[in-house]
Amino acid sequence: MINSKIIQALEPLNIPVYWMNYDGNDAEYIIFQTNSQKDIRFTDDTADAESSDIGLIFWFNTPSGASRIQQIKDLMKANNFIKISERDMYDKGYYGRTFSFRYVKDFVI
Repeated sequence: MINSKIIQALEPLNIPVYWMNYDGNDAEYIIFQTNSQKDIRFTDDTADAESSDIGLIFWFNTPSGASRIQQIKDLMKANNFIKISERDMYDKGYYGRTFSFRYVKDFVI
C-alpha cells in the first residue's frame, strides 16, 4: 500500500520513481524504501492506525534538478506525508537530496 501511495504522489514529476534500486541512466530519478512500519494509537489493545517511515532519495546531475526539491516536498505534503528530515548528498557525478517522511494511515473501524 505505502509503495503505491509514494509512486502516485510523485507521478506529476514525470521522472522514474523506484523502490530500493534503479539501474537506469536518467539525469533525474527517485529511489525509496520503507524504514519502519508499526501499529500506533492503541485502544483496548487494538491499533487504530499504522505509521510508516520512508526514506526517499532524489538523484540528479542537471543544474535544473535542484528546482525539483521543493516540488517533491510540496507533492509529499499534499499527499499527507510529514517531512521528518532532509539532507544533501553527492555520489559519482550525481547530486542528491535524501528525505525522511512519515505517513499515518487511520484504520477504518
